[in-house]
Amino acid sequence: MYPDDLFREFDRMFAELSLPLTSHARRGSFNPNADVYVTEGGSVIVVTIELPGVERDNIKLVVEGRTLYLAGVRASIAHGCDVLQKEIEYGYFFKKIQLPTAVAVDHAKAEYHGGMLTVKLPVSPRTGVTPVDRMEIRMVVRGRS
Repeated sequence: MYPDDLFREFDRMFAELSLPLTSHARRGSFNPNADVYVTEGGSVIVVTIELPGVERDNIKLVVEGRTLYLAGVRASIAHGCDVLQKEIEYGYFFKKIQLPTAVAVDHAKAEYHGGMLTVKLPVSPRTGVTPVDRMEIRMVVRGRS
C-alpha cells in the first residue's frame, strides 16, 4: 500500500465516523488499544497506542480541536499460504480519542518504537487541564476457596 492510498482511506474513514463499529470490523479493520494520561503538573497529554507490525509510513495522526484521530493499516504477512490459526487482526485501523483540553499542536511530538506509538501533546497555555478528583476505596473481597 502506498502513502497516497493510506491518505485516501483515512479520508474515507473520516466520512464514515457515523457508522457503527461492527461495520468497520466486517471490512477487516481493528481498533488498537490506547492509554491516555496527563503528566504531573498537567502540562502534557500523553497518548500511547499499541501498533505492533505496523509500518511507520502507514500511520497518520491528525488533531482537530480537542480530538486526536489516528488511522493506518497493518498489512498481513501471510500471503500465498494456508492459514492454520489467525488471531492477529490486520487491515485498516481508526481511533478517535477525545482530549480533555485544547493542545498546542505545533509543539506536539510522536515517537514510534517497538510497536508502540507515543504522542506527546503539550496543553495549550490558554487552557490547562483540571486535575481529576480521585479517592481510594478500601474494601474487603470475600470469597470461597
